[in-house]
Amino acid sequence: MRQSPVLYRAGTIISQDGTRPEALAVAGDRISASGTFAELSDRYPDAEVVDLGDAVVVPGFNDAHAHLADTVQSRLDLDVSPASVVGAEGLLDAVRDRAASRRGWVLAGNYDDSVTGRIDRAMLDTAAPATPVIVRHVSAHWAVLNSRALEELGVAEDEPDIAGGSYGRDAHGRLDGRVYERALLGRYVSRPGDALAPLPAPEPADVMAEYARVTAEWNAVGITSTCDAFVGPQQLEIHSMARAQGGRGIRVAMLLAAERYEEYRALGLGTDFGDEWLRVAGVKAFVDGAIGGRTCRVSEPFVGTHDHGMLISTQEELDALVGRVHGDGNRLAIHANGDVAIRMLLQAYETAARTVQTGVRHRIEHCSIVDDEIIARIAGLGLTVVPFSAYARFYGGRLEEWYGADRVERLFAHRAFLDAGVPVAASTDHPASPIQPLGAIQSMVTRRGVDGARVGGSQAITVEEAIGVYTTGSATATGEEARKGRLAPGFLADFVALGADPRRADPEGISEIPVRATFTGGKLVHGGA
Repeated sequence: MRQSPVLYRAGTIISQDGTRPEALAVAGDRISASGTFAELSDRYPDAEVVDLGDAVVVPGFNDAHAHLADTVQSRLDLDVSPASVVGAEGLLDAVRDRAASRRGWVLAGNYDDSVTGRIDRAMLDTAAPATPVIVRHVSAHWAVLNSRALEELGVAEDEPDIAGGSYGRDAHGRLDGRVYERALLGRYVSRPGDALAPLPAPEPADVMAEYARVTAEWNAVGITSTCDAFVGPQQLEIHSMARAQGGRGIRVAMLLAAERYEEYRALGLGTDFGDEWLRVAGVKAFVDGAIGGRTCRVSEPFVGTHDHGMLISTQEELDALVGRVHGDGNRLAIHANGDVAIRMLLQAYETAARTVQTGVRHRIEHCSIVDDEIIARIAGLGLTVVPFSAYARFYGGRLEEWYGADRVERLFAHRAFLDAGVPVAASTDHPASPIQPLGAIQSMVTRRGVDGARVGGSQAITVEEAIGVYTTGSATATGEEARKGRLAPGFLADFVALGADPRRADPEGISEIPVRATFTGGKLVHGGA
């Protein structure tokens, strides 16, 4: 006997498909019909009714560039964010206490040097002389290690820099403990025996317990889907274990680390492999460094310096990778922040497009510093861009200190991209910035930092557009626009009930709107109904 669908009614439903339904009929994990409540009640007289009252229902939020597996692992680490420690001395005290209280490595994360102050190898050696310590910057693009950690990872005093990565040195040429870009990033996806020794891995049981807690927290802020933006062997194992254990809170797409591409390719792990809970969205690589870490490759140096940032890939390496992955029909999602790096990537994409025609829409991750010529080339190639959604609010006035007023007006250019017809997806890059979608929507709408600074106000977008970034835009970025991002018949029944309408709220208060309930595949995963 065929079971009747469940009818969900609400005060307002923002469907993202051009209609204004009063109710949704959900059968299984999909929306089977939408329309007025009277119409659906007549059509399904025996249906159970879930009345969400005056709630405002939107499609489930989808963060198209975050780091779920790394977030899970980092919860087992020491938090040295500015919210947890005060100044460099507070950080060092926390490291000292952790080293004294347990055996093994001290892995610390969320260090923000622009707030906490500078630390180095010698300072960490004083705090924990016998324990290997690594303190990762909030951008995850560089870290500070003590002498014991350098020794454990096989980094000698005369260690040469590697292509796309470097080791910081003091005025005497001695390692200062700083490890940049590929010299660090490569360790996130390496295995024992590789040239770059991997960082230690946590116990699987600990990871799975934390995975459940993290997904519940993300559901609580309205997230029903995410794209894990850098998946190596450790991260793939974490997601596979969670999938095997039946987790059904968040749908996960994955960007597989390019360093493991041939290995993954041999296993058949190409674009769209998997199901609607865990699937491959594409291949991730890097051209340059970070915005917040001030290592992105820029044509104009950072304010007050002669520093133009770092390249992780050469043009030749980029051309070869893009040609290979594009030729295989797989999606590319390549990190490029600075204008120099973005132009390098566009050159590689243009060369590949002339050589082989595919139906796959590639991505640019972050695509932070742009101009009219760059945007026109992106539009011409039909690319999706995934700029930082929350960085204007998170970093505030620090961005102008680092990049200057002119570049800040071309930073995270949501307005210019949308005006050019370029699909734009959401990205917090969490844990590099807060995961909350409503906070990120406020950031895109107001372009105002938590410090009150206006950050590139010309790139502000409307609330409706920002919701689109978090729904239809992110679905396009992972190739799922035919089943995700809208509340329409045939689409996945992933939706969120909000306590107020973001379109009518004070823009400066959007982040405070409560998430009353979150549904993934028609199942309540947060709140009450």
